[in-house]
Amino acid sequence: MNITAIILAGGRSSRMGSNKALLELGGLTVLERLIRELEPIASRIVIAGGERAAYERFGQVVVTDRYPGAGPLAGLHAGLESSTTRWSLAVACDTPFANRGLFRALLERAEAAEEAAARAVDRASDLAAGASGGFAPTEAILARTQERAHPLLAAYRRSVLPGLEARLREGRLKMTAWTETLCTEYIEGEALANASGLPLEWCTFNMNKPEDYELARSWLESGRSEG
Repeated sequence: MNITAIILAGGRSSRMGSNKALLELGGLTVLERLIRELEPIASRIVIAGGERAAYERFGQVVVTDRYPGAGPLAGLHAGLESSTTRWSLAVACDTPFANRGLFRALLERAEAAEEAAARAVDRASDLAAGASGGFAPTEAILARTQERAHPLLAAYRRSVLPGLEARLREGRLKMTAWTETLCTEYIEGEALANASGLPLEWCTFNMNKPEDYELARSWLESGRSEG
């Protein structure tokens, strides 16, 4: 199944003090690390960010928010609007250890969701019911660790776009509140660690502050979690 990858690289990075996407880890910027991991999985990579000039050098499609200042929900909207595939992966630029194993697990779950939706349509057709018997297709697949969902390590069906835009127009910008309205599946912590080959705390780790960046550097240098 073809899938678009959306790297969310907007935001002010106010707590970090510099652009998180351009921080270097292991000789590559975080953005380059994510692109490298996504290229074997995605048919197209989109960078959703407010600084087009900062990202054009990476050789991917760059889109800007139609709802500037509206946070990650606006970045996801811009990416999904640009997407040409039924499903898209979404990953934040401050998730430095997300790898192709994680992305492949999300893709495989999206493929399974599409197959389930197709079977439901076939059953409805066979019954001449004109409906799928109450079946609701999966709209989102989120990573989840310790009961905490991670909406920026996820896969989304493009059909969520109208509802997402409505929330932006209404100024309801909390991402978790929006994802709770979707028909959602979750990939839990142990499955994430197994798919990625990483310690669990690396899978969804994000860098918001300088001390997070230093911790990521120490983990990468030591090759093991010290958290």
